[in-house]
Amino acid sequence: MTQHHAPCRAELTPVTSNIYLDMLQLYTVPLFPEGVIFQQDGAPPHYGNIVREFLDTTFPQRWIGRGAVMTWPPRSPDITPLDFYLWGLCETTCV
Repeated sequence: MTQHHAPCRAELTPVTSNIYLDMLQLYTVPLFPEGVIFQQDGAPPHYGNIVREFLDTTFPQRWIGRGAVMTWPPRSPDITPLDFYLWGLCETTCV
């Protein structure tokens, strides 16, 4: 069975802040409607200066995460289902 992966999925490459920023700019943010509130967890690539500067510019006062005005609530597994929604959307839209 042949598997097709969306181009926004990093295959065999560790996700760094630079790669994560590329993913946001090229594949993720263009899918969002105007005025969306963006949410991410505190993974190290999400916390890089270049990523936070991009989020501050793109989603002023409208992003949730480590280092944001709206902080990511600690130990909150109820928030993680967004991962499943976003990857599903990305896989169906980016293919």
